[in-house]
Amino acid sequence: MSLDSEIVREIIAEIAGKDVIDLVELIKGKEHVSEFKIAEKLNITVNQVRNMLYRLYSYNLVTFIRKKDKRKGWYIYYWTFDERKAYDLFIKIKKEKLRILQERLEAEKTGTYFTCPNECIRLNLEIAMEHDFKCPDCGQILKQEDNDKRIKSIEKEINEINEKLTKPYVESPKRKPREKKVAKEKTIKSSSIKIKV
Repeated sequence: MSLDSEIVREIIAEIAGKDVIDLVELIKGKEHVSEFKIAEKLNITVNQVRNMLYRLYSYNLVTFIRKKDKRKGWYIYYWTFDERKAYDLFIKIKKEKLRILQERLEAEKTGTYFTCPNECIRLNLEIAMEHDFKCPDCGQILKQEDNDKRIKSIEKEINEINEKLTKPYVESPKRKPREKKVAKEKTIKSSSIKIKV
C-alpha cells in the first residue's frame, strides 16, 4: 500500500517545509535509501539531505540503519519513510485544526466584533468598550463588523477538513494490466483483400 501523494505533500510541507517534499517523494515506498543517492538524485549536498531527514526524524516519519563503508571507514545512513506514521500524523494534525476552527466558528457566531476603518485592528465587544470604541492605534471610531464572510470561510475550511478525514488516503498499488496472448497472424495483402494464413 502506498500513501497518496497529495497527503504526503500536504503533511510534509506543513511540518518539515516545502523543500523536503521532493526528498520524501524520492524515498516513499522504498526501503533503506542511501543519503548519498538521495543527494545525488536531488542535486544537493549530503549535509542538506541530512538536515531535511532530521526534520522528518523529529516527527518519527523516517527510520534509518547505518553501515560502515569498508573502503572509506565512515558510516553511511540508509533511510526509510514510514507512510503509516505520516498518515497518522496527518489525521492528528487535521483533527487538531478542526477543533480550533470549530472554536473560532463558535466565537464568530456568538460574538460581536468591531474593526478600524483603516484596518489597524479587530476587537471583540468587551475590548472595544474598554477603548471607548476607538482604535487604540490610530484613534478612528470603530465600526461593527459584518462577519458573515468570515463565518462562511471558516465553515468552508471545516467542510474541506472533514472531507479529507473521511476520504481514504491509502491507495492500493496500481496493478499492471495483464498482457493478452494473441496468436500471431500472418496476412498476405493482395490488392484490397486480406487473407489470413
